[in-house]
Amino acid sequence: MARSNARIARMGRTGPVLVLLVLAAALLVLALLPAGADAASSNTGWSLRIREAACVEGERVRLGDIAEPVGRIEPGVWSDLAEQTLWQGPQYNGRQQALPRKQIARMLEYYVPEVADACVLPGRLVVQRGGRVFEGRTLQRLVVDFLTPRAASLGGDPEVKDVRVPSFIFLDDPFDKLEVALSNDLRPGRVTMLIRAVGQDGRITRRVAASAFVNLWKAVPCAAQPINRYDSVTPDKIQFMRKNLAYLGEVWDGRSGGPYRMTRSVGTGRPLEMEFLESEPMVSRGDQVNLVYRGPRITLAVKAEALADGDQGQTVEVRNLQSSKTVLATVVDRNTVMVR
Repeated sequence: MARSNARIARMGRTGPVLVLLVLAAALLVLALLPAGADAASSNTGWSLRIREAACVEGERVRLGDIAEPVGRIEPGVWSDLAEQTLWQGPQYNGRQQALPRKQIARMLEYYVPEVADACVLPGRLVVQRGGRVFEGRTLQRLVVDFLTPRAASLGGDPEVKDVRVPSFIFLDDPFDKLEVALSNDLRPGRVTMLIRAVGQDGRITRRVAASAFVNLWKAVPCAAQPINRYDSVTPDKIQFMRKNLAYLGEVWDGRSGGPYRMTRSVGTGRPLEMEFLESEPMVSRGDQVNLVYRGPRITLAVKAEALADGDQGQTVEVRNLQSSKTVLATVVDRNTVMVR
């Protein structure tokens, strides 16, 4: 009985020591875990977007070279993750390596298994040693920033949409820059451009095609009522309406040129495009004019009907309304033709 009591007493004394040893071992294990394991366990809604293209400076690719965080992530956690080294990169500057989606997934599972499931993968990743890369989102902003002020100079309210650019552009020199140049004069609708890589010496090292669609909303003259072919375009027949010029041809501004008449019939609300207009002749077919005969000693004037269109100085056929005879006369002004 005395021996049993002594054994229990010894166990009572060693129990707290065992507990402390177990706690210390657990703390040691946690300390030896990689930072990524803590990051994975603390992931509360963030993810890592793997880029389609990336540049690396060292021999090995780091997670920070190819990924960017999406969502709320502690800066310290991302700093630790970004330094995680992955696979061997391209050996020489300017060299590239391409990894398909399945290979990217295997690499991440091998090198950073603790965050592999939190990575959003592209269809392909291209890695270049050295240089600089511009991703598609950056290229789109570059095009929009280039077009917006230029479209605004056309008047109205511009909108740049459906920007089509490459997924990425690699530059060999990190100090090279990109610039945008128009292929033709800027007009509403589909616009084609060139994205050019320019070196420090001003030399163009690369050209890549791009395009965008430019909407331009503007108040333009439209038919206030149906207008028939050969009708004169007068102020009472037009009204200004807001239209998208991207889907129209060259639209009359309502001020320059003229007087005009219609080359075709249009309905109410139709914008007056320049192809629908032609200069109104001084004398139009069907107009009643004064037919003047001027001789050496006498001048006669009778009413006549123009049988053709004619401008000042041109010869047109007219019919004498008194005799119904047809003669050739020269247009003098809107109301007069003359026979000499």
